[in-house]
Amino acid sequence: MPAVPSLERVPELWFSDASLVFQAENSMFRVHSGILAAQSSVFRDMLSFPQPEESDTFDGCPRIVLHDKAADARAFFRCIFDSSFLVPPFAPPLDVLSGILRLSAKYDVEHLRQRCLRHLSDIYPTTLKAWDLLGYSRDIISFCAPPKVYPVFQILDLLKEVDAPWLLPAIMYLGCSSPIQRIVDGVELGGTPEMTPEKRTILIAYPEQARAVEGVLRFLKQRFPACHAPEKCNTELLQLAQFVAENWSACHFPLEIWEEHDWEEVASDLCAECVRQCRKAHAKARQEFWNRMPAIFGLNSVWDELERLKEAALKS
Repeated sequence: MPAVPSLERVPELWFSDASLVFQAENSMFRVHSGILAAQSSVFRDMLSFPQPEESDTFDGCPRIVLHDKAADARAFFRCIFDSSFLVPPFAPPLDVLSGILRLSAKYDVEHLRQRCLRHLSDIYPTTLKAWDLLGYSRDIISFCAPPKVYPVFQILDLLKEVDAPWLLPAIMYLGCSSPIQRIVDGVELGGTPEMTPEKRTILIAYPEQARAVEGVLRFLKQRFPACHAPEKCNTELLQLAQFVAENWSACHFPLEIWEEHDWEEVASDLCAECVRQCRKAHAKARQEFWNRMPAIFGLNSVWDELERLKEAALKS
């Protein structure tokens, strides 16, 4: 007969003067029912029912078994009972964030749910301006996950349990910016080799995101009537287009493929008017791609609708 795992008290969440014990897997939490009921409508309703005389007890207190992971319960209860836990800046590891978000949604602790969603909304924004301010470009171009973001497929799995569709386009874009073999394998993006619906969406969007690079760089093939030095600028733009075709053909991150330092490098080779017009065309193409991202990744909502959903969900 296999040994029965022993029950373990969680020291930082075992209050000797508390009157209620929760069990999650083999972890035991002795906490104050009044504090919990004040923050969670689910627990408030649960605790409002009279307990039967022969109810299960542990250490002289009523015991309630939670069908949640012990790690999730630990992170969740610490947020409620330990004011020093997760103080600003709020940047928890993914397992901690997942536990807090999952259980705050399940047990209706709205301020914790909103805190987690605000954190994710800062990382995966709904506007191109906010995206650019994050400065992810160097990491994306190096095929590295930006330091602030979480593994793509793990986050997508978490969002299945939380209604936050405004986060999906930016997350999907990061997933689609990886080499296709990494997407298929899944492991480096926090997933598995299995073909999940999320992975299928990213793979379907992959060619369109790659084609979008051509649109963002279309300014290299444009010529402008007000050019001050047509021969020089035409030669330079042809050379740039050839360089891109020979060296960047495998790139599939349209928002990052041409950066601010690239304009600085070509400023002395193109006339001021061509630089101005090229910048304008490039900015317009990037914005057009950003506007299409929800549809590219299978969402039926445009950014304005997603922004309204975000504002409603995060409204205090």
